[in-house]
Amino acid sequence: MPLFFLIFALTPVLLAVTQNVPTQSTFQLVVLLVSVGAFGLMLGLFWLSRLMPRDTVKMKASSTMRWHKVIGYAAGLFFLVHPVLMIARRFWVQESLPLDNLKLMIASPLLRTGIIAWLLLVLIIAMAIVRKKIPAKIFRVLHGLLSVAFTVLATWHVIAVGRHSNSGMTLFWVLLATVAIAALLLSYLKPLIKNWKGVTREPAQ
Repeated sequence: MPLFFLIFALTPVLLAVTQNVPTQSTFQLVVLLVSVGAFGLMLGLFWLSRLMPRDTVKMKASSTMRWHKVIGYAAGLFFLVHPVLMIARRFWVQESLPLDNLKLMIASPLLRTGIIAWLLLVLIIAMAIVRKKIPAKIFRVLHGLLSVAFTVLATWHVIAVGRHSNSGMTLFWVLLATVAIAALLLSYLKPLIKNWKGVTREPAQ
């Protein structure tokens, strides 16, 4: 777990800090840094699942899934309030009307990918809350596909809008997202490939 947090949370934070992006307040800086760290953890959730090869880490499957749930809920809830946090400073600085700024953000074409990703996140969290009412196989597939869609749109949003986006950060996000999605899709295809090979090898009657 220390290595997990180092790769997926601290690495993007350190990359962001080295860019010296100008911020208007300490609060804004903290929100930005927590955002990149939390997003890195969300991409890391793909690996805190059954995607990890056997014997990669000495951790029980139950402990792995427990960490997956804890980090998923914590990061997910943070991003639910992320839009408000981005304009929260204006509530006490009186530079402009914060609610008007929020409306402008929502109406901006540049933020559409972020808005859709946010709506998908709401659906992912809602499904996780009622997980016991959904058949396990159906939940696994839906949770995975929704997570892929969220990852694609959220990564697009972070790269296009994020204040810490440069060539290094962009490459970092694209690599994390691509490897995570590829691993997930491969885990879905493996049973199909195995079944297909079993059928092709079956001797003709």
